[in-house]
Amino acid sequence: MSEQYRIGIDIGGTKVNAGLVREDGSIVENRVFSSAGATKTADFADRVCASVRELLEHNGLTLDQVSHIGAGIPGTANPRQGMVEYSCNLFGTDVPLGGYLRDRLHRDVLIVQDSWAGAWAEHRFGAGRGHGDMLCVTVGTGIGCGVILNGKVYAGAMHTAGELGHIPVVWQGRPCGCGRRGCLEAYASGSAIWAQARERFPQKLIGRQQRTETVFKLIAEGDPEARVLLDECTDKLSYGLAIMVDILSVDTIIISGGLSAHRQLMIDPLRERILTYGYPSWTRKNSLTVLQAGLGSNAPMVGAAFLTLEDMQAASGT
Repeated sequence: MSEQYRIGIDIGGTKVNAGLVREDGSIVENRVFSSAGATKTADFADRVCASVRELLEHNGLTLDQVSHIGAGIPGTANPRQGMVEYSCNLFGTDVPLGGYLRDRLHRDVLIVQDSWAGAWAEHRFGAGRGHGDMLCVTVGTGIGCGVILNGKVYAGAMHTAGELGHIPVVWQGRPCGCGRRGCLEAYASGSAIWAQARERFPQKLIGRQQRTETVFKLIAEGDPEARVLLDECTDKLSYGLAIMVDILSVDTIIISGGLSAHRQLMIDPLRERILTYGYPSWTRKNSLTVLQAGLGSNAPMVGAAFLTLEDMQAASGT
């Protein structure tokens, strides 16, 4: 019997990462291209499927040698229906993406939240190995979260489990891209840090790269205002994480995403601050683990290649 492979497709807000993956989680090859034009679903599906076929042809393989195809999307997905239910930054609402991909590949493609896929990859192959109850939190342009309970991805009856970024942490606070106010994502994501920097100390940003990394460079240079801003954002992130642990009673948190590269500033302070905000029943045990993710930006793609309906809890609704 020939070796079997898997295909994972990570559809992000700005780019698509499609990869051919071995059964041990290692990546054979991947292709990255722009996700612009996703609202024209038929054309977008053509581009995605063309990339999948190129990957196979370049490696001398056929779809018969692929055991599973999955795609992660930024938003809410109904895996059983192959439906993108809500994706405010990319697809819109109620888009049958799975059907479009199936019609072109003549294979089922499981559609899941990208944060679920990333969590599953870290659980199986990354920093979350051996941790059966955990959160995998992506802190980048936005804030995403995948929940693993008892060794499975927890989806919830409405397919929305893990929406950490849209927990309201400030009553009627800053506007969020979801249309509400006060969401954690509006305070502690990369885009939120940059927006607040432009409001608080715009003169210090003149002549510099107009991106979140500039705030971290200012901190490295000893700027006190930039440091205060990041401390406040990290504090709010800790507050949101404490709420999640209060509700779900997980003992492990994996931090991924672009901002996780700043381990000393973003990850190391989290554990102590989470314990400050959490319920004493579990904080007194001092057993919470906070880890940096191990798989980097390829985690959602790898996870999409492996996550199946059988790996999810409460994902059986219509």
